[in-house]
Amino acid sequence: YGVSKNTVDAGSIASGSWTGNFIANDPNNPIAAYSQFNPGPRVFAAVTYSRDFFKVGPTSLGLYWDGRSAGTDSYIFSNDMNGDGATNDLIYIPRNTGEMNFATLTVGTGVNTQVFTPAQQAAAWDAYIHQDSYLRAHRGEYAQRNAIVRPIVYRADLSFSQDVGRAIAGSPHALQIRLDMLNFTNWLNHEWGVSSIVITNRPLSSAGVDANGASLYRLATIGNAPNAKLISKTFQKAVTTADVWRMQLGVRYMLNW
Repeated sequence: YGVSKNTVDAGSIASGSWTGNFIANDPNNPIAAYSQFNPGPRVFAAVTYSRDFFKVGPTSLGLYWDGRSAGTDSYIFSNDMNGDGATNDLIYIPRNTGEMNFATLTVGTGVNTQVFTPAQQAAAWDAYIHQDSYLRAHRGEYAQRNAIVRPIVYRADLSFSQDVGRAIAGSPHALQIRLDMLNFTNWLNHEWGVSSIVITNRPLSSAGVDANGASLYRLATIGNAPNAKLISKTFQKAVTTADVWRMQLGVRYMLNW
């Protein structure tokens, strides 16, 4: 288990480091928070077995198993909440629906228009917070930078190799045939070895202020009108080459003088 914190996730230029640093207080005086490379928990194991079954060279079998989080995320507003010209403002997590102040949300145009009332958005946001382990544990606080830890994904890689060796003119030579299966777990079961990603890390947008000067918000939606839905869950399955099994076959010739 490891923890990594810093005050700024620095970019290549000063302005980008300033606008890209997610913050809830003074952006010119950032506090220490989790870095984007915060490792969190990890477990791994490796086992290999080798034996010369066929008397032509060793046959080897190796298995590497690894479990770790797929990364971190930060909950921020989808627009510039505090008017400083940067979209990097961490959200406040309300204690209850009494601290929620939503404006009417209209999605789509014409016959495809959908309208979500403030009450509907408050109920959906409260349910979303309840199903999110981080938000649920930090009600009444500002979200921390990189504090959302994606679920741990477990994967295993399998390798098989066969060496065939002989001496030529007194010098040892060997030919190795190697088969590697990456994310072997996914080959065993298509539900295994698949990581999860955040559907949106920008659940709220600022909608100005009400008659009393209190901030107004709108909740994010998924899909297009007339079938758009208010966000309801944090994660979805990722679809990358790392999330499916892959196989590669190699041949190596080893010449030893």
